Amino acid sequence: MTRLFLIGFCGLLLALNAFSNDILLPAFWAIERDLGAPIERVQAIIPLFLIAAGCGQLVFGPLSDRFGRRPLIFVGLGVFMAGTFVCLIATSIGTLQAGRMLQGFGSACGVVVARAVLRDTHSGAALARTMALTMAIFALGPITAPLIGVALIALGGWRTAFIAIAIYAGGLAIAARWFQETLVEPDPRALDRAQLAGAFRRVFGNAQSRYFLAVAAMTQFTIVSLVSNSPRLFKSAFGIEGAQFALLLTMGGFGIIAGQFANQRLITRFGVVTATRLAAGVLVAVAGTLVGSTWFGLLGVSLFVVLFAAFGSSFLVVTANSASLVLEPHREIAGFASSMYGFVTQMSGSLIALATFRLIGGAMLPWSIGLLITASLVLAAVLAYRPVRRPLQPVGAR
Repeated sequence: MTRLFLIGFCGLLLALNAFSNDILLPAFWAIERDLGAPIERVQAIIPLFLIAAGCGQLVFGPLSDRFGRRPLIFVGLGVFMAGTFVCLIATSIGTLQAGRMLQGFGSACGVVVARAVLRDTHSGAALARTMALTMAIFALGPITAPLIGVALIALGGWRTAFIAIAIYAGGLAIAARWFQETLVEPDPRALDRAQLAGAFRRVFGNAQSRYFLAVAAMTQFTIVSLVSNSPRLFKSAFGIEGAQFALLLTMGGFGIIAGQFANQRLITRFGVVTATRLAAGVLVAVAGTLVGSTWFGLLGVSLFVVLFAAFGSSFLVVTANSASLVLEPHREIAGFASSMYGFVTQMSGSLIALATFRLIGGAMLPWSIGLLITASLVLAAVLAYRPVRRPLQPVGAR
């Protein structure tokens, strides 16, 4: 198993989550009409997926430490495919939401396993650089999914998007046949209550892990809110939907690729924390420009797309680097640490996004103000962070 295959496969595992969400964004209005559902309930298929994915990570993380990474890929993809079938035959918004939650639960295997595999095989700055490369592969989801979605919807309606999702998951299952196990010694006690409690205390007792869990949770809200509100934002602010919406949405994906390649260089030159601070500063600048231009009536679609791409270049730098910093001290329990990272960030970000749908109402100004407040908190947190320095060991000490 080459390093190129490892990075590519892990990136595509992570992208399953984004692909399964972004391909449905152009379908919001068609689902609303076909199922006769309020638009807020249609929007909810994004955060509900992510909430279930967060819960699934609590299950798949410890299981991957106990039985290895490879078997969990097939189990999770099987659950994901079952959820896809439920969505495909759904005749009500409730059934569609249930299918999406089953999809999300199954998708958790990819997120947990990908991060755990990277921690199995890398550490320190090398882990952060490899995570950045993997996230560049992940960007293929946001780039291709909206365009595929709008084309399929035009050809056969919104249900055809779930056929594409099933094909993606099937391709991953086939590729997994060449994936080699990276957990050298599975822990037979990984599922013991005492062991799980100890792992929990270890992750949350580590100052670095605890701190960047909070940073990532705040950042996660910004992207969940952006993705789930984007069809309404484009339509309310610019009257854009359909193919034009999908094309403009891909700009964020190109921003992700540019940001992750820049992140690699920044990590090498300045370190992980400094790279994260610079990215958080870009998030604040983007959000501030959005608020100012919206307030004074200067926000046009071209400026919004540029800001959207700049946001894409930076938010994932913060979350990818935060994931590296959370996982780095916990190689022996990488699966559990990965699951806690996913659960905390996706659960908190998605619940807040759900709670703010009606408050935002698809309007640009309240959404951009919320983005500015959150980005400012993220920047303040990473600027305030001071690494805990390990005491020097006496000469001759082991």
